[in-house]
Amino acid sequence: MCCSDRSPFDTLEATFRLLAAGPQPLALHGRTIGLAVESIRLWDLRAILFHPATGVAVQRAALVALVGRARRRRGTWVVGLAGVLLPGLRQQISCLPEGCSGGTACPGGAVLAGLLERLDALGVPSEGIAESLLWTVVRPSAGAAPHAEARPRLAAVPGGSR
Repeated sequence: MCCSDRSPFDTLEATFRLLAAGPQPLALHGRTIGLAVESIRLWDLRAILFHPATGVAVQRAALVALVGRARRRRGTWVVGLAGVLLPGLRQQISCLPEGCSGGTACPGGAVLAGLLERLDALGVPSEGIAESLLWTVVRPSAGAAPHAEARPRLAAVPGGSR
C-alpha cells in the first residue's frame, strides 16, 4: 500500500474546486441567507463567509443552509460544506504530508472525521451544529457564542458628568 503525498485537506480542496467552480457549480440561493443575489456559488460563499466584514447573521444563515443540505443530501453537499469551512479547518490544524505515514492517522483526516461525526450526531438539530461550527471554525477568535440574553452594560467613566 502506498501513501499519498497529498493531505486530506489538499484532496478536499481539489474536489471542492471541481464541485464549486465547475460548469454546474454547487450554489445556494443568496436571498435565503441574507445576500442580495439570486444564486451564489459555494466557491464565492467561502470567501464571503470568512471575510471580516461579513455579519454573524449571514454566516449563521449560510451554515444552517449548508449543514441542512449536507445532512439531508450527503455526498456532494458534505464536500461542499467541508470545502466552505476549509480555511477555518486549516487554521485549527495543518496536516503535513510527512505526518501522514504508516498507521498514524493524519491530523487533517481526524478533523474531517470530526466534522462528519458532528453531521451524524443524533438528536442535534442542524441549527445547533451550524452554531457550533460558526464559533469554532468560522469565528474562533470571537470566543464562545454570546448569550442571547446578554445586554450591553453601561460603565462608569471616571470624570464623566453626573
